[in-house]
Amino acid sequence: MFCENEHDVRDTVLFAKENAFAWYVLGEGSNVLARETGFDGVILRMVSKGVTYLSHEDSTIVRAQAGVSWNEFVDEVTMKELWGAENLAGIPGTVGAAPVQNIGAYGVELADIFFSAQVYDAKEDTVRAYTKEQCGFGYRESVFKQNPHLIILSVDFTLSDRGEVQNSYPDVIRAQKEGVDLSTPRQVAEAIRAIRKEKFPDLSVYGTAGSFFKNPIIAVDTYEELLKTYPQLPSFPVGSRVKVPLAYILDKVLSLRGYRRGNAWLYDKQPLVLVLDAGGTSDEVETLAQDVEQKVWTATSIRIEREVRVL
Repeated sequence: MFCENEHDVRDTVLFAKENAFAWYVLGEGSNVLARETGFDGVILRMVSKGVTYLSHEDSTIVRAQAGVSWNEFVDEVTMKELWGAENLAGIPGTVGAAPVQNIGAYGVELADIFFSAQVYDAKEDTVRAYTKEQCGFGYRESVFKQNPHLIILSVDFTLSDRGEVQNSYPDVIRAQKEGVDLSTPRQVAEAIRAIRKEKFPDLSVYGTAGSFFKNPIIAVDTYEELLKTYPQLPSFPVGSRVKVPLAYILDKVLSLRGYRRGNAWLYDKQPLVLVLDAGGTSDEVETLAQDVEQKVWTATSIRIEREVRVL
């Protein structure tokens, strides 16, 4: 069912409940692995559109409807020279799906610019605003991911007229050193897209959901123990713990660039990305994913988690 507004969402959920159907909320499906057997239930396809602007002291509150393409949203706000979302350029999906996963890239997470969301509670049949504090944002986590009955209708973001490039990641630093002009949010967004194009397969050619696994977040003492075996293993502080780039483990520790099981394989330019050739199946994806998980566990004693959700 295509849902253009709150009423469509409410009516579809009610229809599913009255007929004892399972239901699932879908944006563009960019982070979903669909089984060939299909889904025995109702799909709520969020297609609501519209972006509105409201000045708020020294920032701008931007409200985008859940069905707006995330990439188009970033295009629009960066063209208006608003800072905050530019490092998240090139990520597929919709605005409504972005907080669920707390999407992030190149040193920025959605939570950094999130202000609030209008949310339909399918259990209570109510709509209310969720503040950032109520969303339980974490690394690729949120209250919405843990409670799928909370359906995002629109999202408000806090963006700024003034800002500077977030350059905590090597790829962005390298672009600056190579002379890429990053003085406007639009230029930063284009640079990020160019970086992503080097690392990620063409979605019009390959079946992929992008990064299939999360980067592990581990205890400091666990990381220090790993350094004894892998002294070059990078890390990034996350509170009292550290985040380890899984791509490094897959590439430098396990040499899995391009590793293949049938029609499923790890992308040779970024092994964190799982790719499925034409004619491949979800079972082949599952076989490869389990294989990779076991190899990482054997080498590091780290249990990696998946970003991609199975429908």
